[in-house]
Amino acid sequence: MASARAQSNSWLLVISSVLFLGTLCAATSEYAPSLSENYYEKTCPQAADIVEKYVNKFLKKDSSFAGALSRLQFHDCWVGGCDGSVLLNSTETNSAERDGHVNFGLRGVNEIDEIKAALESACPGVVSCADIIIVAARDATFKAGGPWWPVALGRKDGRVSTDLLADGNLPFPVLNFTLLVDNFARKNFSAREMVVLSGAHTIGNTHCNGILPHLYNFTGANNATDIDPALNKGFAAFLKKNCPQGNRTNTIFINSTPGKFDNVYYKSVLAGKGIFITDSALITDSLGKKIVTSFTKANSTFFEEFAAAMVKMGNLGVLTGSQGEIRKTCQFVN
Repeated sequence: MASARAQSNSWLLVISSVLFLGTLCAATSEYAPSLSENYYEKTCPQAADIVEKYVNKFLKKDSSFAGALSRLQFHDCWVGGCDGSVLLNSTETNSAERDGHVNFGLRGVNEIDEIKAALESACPGVVSCADIIIVAARDATFKAGGPWWPVALGRKDGRVSTDLLADGNLPFPVLNFTLLVDNFARKNFSAREMVVLSGAHTIGNTHCNGILPHLYNFTGANNATDIDPALNKGFAAFLKKNCPQGNRTNTIFINSTPGKFDNVYYKSVLAGKGIFITDSALITDSLGKKIVTSFTKANSTFFEEFAAAMVKMGNLGVLTGSQGEIRKTCQFVN
């Protein structure tokens, strides 16, 4: 389902990413069973072009939206696997993942359903919501200037989605370095891969909800001057201006190039300008700081490692065959 147009834009980038997948992550970059890059070749050959068309539309409207689609993949795959469960609505008897505390301000759900409607019109009952998330995240990252990576497809959509699963699996933005490493280790990701995937914060924006613990009452002193000591003081003042105490809903760009996938994120973190506690935490540990520093270099392997980590993430908890379903709309089970 990989778009030919996207692939042709940068052969050198594609080649380097694929080579990296085959060397650095040989043990983990193999696709989950039953997935393949040409899964929809006969049943919906236009699927890639349809997804790409809508990703272009969304990014034209908001260049920082690439971050929302990347976050959507992470928040889906980290909770029970890449099964589209993050898209499901709550019901009278169940509070779904989207209503978990950790998913506050999650964007992209309606946009994925818009893509799904177009695919249902072209190829009814063929392309899963879970696969749409994976392809949209890759396409958006690439179009924002980031790496391209191959995507294997054939996932089915899951039927289980609860807020407790979301809050029990996803890392909250207040975790320290040790707790971040532990969280990623539970999914068989290394500390280095955790730092790599944190680089997704190089695109997009965020609500103040996840920033407030960084700025107020950091140690429990319960006063407005109790900020994270890892924060640059000037940057802390900037954040406070945009995120007044108690304001959870204001939005702010994650860094100075919110619509461009680059290594500015790591430069910002190293300068004490991490937007979340989890960002600042990366340089509180000697290993984390060493990795962050390496990714600030022009010749770093950040792009290649990010691509490999996204492929690996896409293998988590995959449902195939009769294990799931192909939803008609992404926000409701059939």
